[in-house]
This record gives sequence, C-alpha cells and structure tokens, in this order.
Amino acid sequence: MIKYNTIVVVLPGSIRSKKNSKRIFAKGNFKRVLPSKAYEAWEKQSRLYFRAHWPRFQPFEDDVDVCVHAYYKGRRPDLSGVLESVGDCMEGFLWRDDKQIMSWDGSRLYHDKENPRTEIIVKES
Repeated sequence: MIKYNTIVVVLPGSIRSKKNSKRIFAKGNFKRVLPSKAYEAWEKQSRLYFRAHWPRFQPFEDDVDVCVHAYYKGRRPDLSGVLESVGDCMEGFLWRDDKQIMSWDGSRLYHDKENPRTEIIVKES
C-alpha cells in the first residue's frame, strides 16, 4: 500500500460532462436516466488509465481538497459538469466517496486542441 498526502493525476483525452448530455433508457414501464455514451467511454478510459499508472494507490480515507485543470478539445463544457464528472469518475480510485471533497479551489477550464487532458491535484485537508 502506498500512502500519499498529495497526488497529481493527468488523464488523457477531452473530458465529457456527465450532466449535460443524458439519455433515457426505457423498457416497458421501467425508465432510467443514463449518462451519455461519450461520458461512459471517457469514464471507462480514465479508470483504466488510472489503474494502469497507479496500480497500488489506495484512495484517500479523509477529507480532500481537489483542483482540476481540464483542457478540452471541442466545445467548452460547463465547469460544474466537469467537476461532477471528475468526482464520480475517481470515486473509489482517488477518494472513497466524493463527499470527502471539501473544496474545488483553483479549478479551471482551458481550450487545447492539440493535447486535451484533465489534471487532478488532490491534497489531504
């Protein structure tokens, strides 16, 4: 087990906002709102990348402060959707539950056609 009090993670690819594009799954009377396929693909890719590069990392147990620098390729996503995407995607990987996140101070969006990525800085509170 590796223990950190600060970690910087860089996830490749243009982030997808979880809350902007949803789809409805219906089967008979059962209906459910699901995230977009683009978000699901980004989340899967990000989790696989994280596990490949930090295989022995144990999620933070205590409260954390998170700063996200999202470099997107196409249309600008909204920051709150980006933060929700990161919070949910890294749950169980960087933190046990996204309720542990005490602040998102310094988080920003940047346009970068050549090298889209998401930089996540996590510090113990």
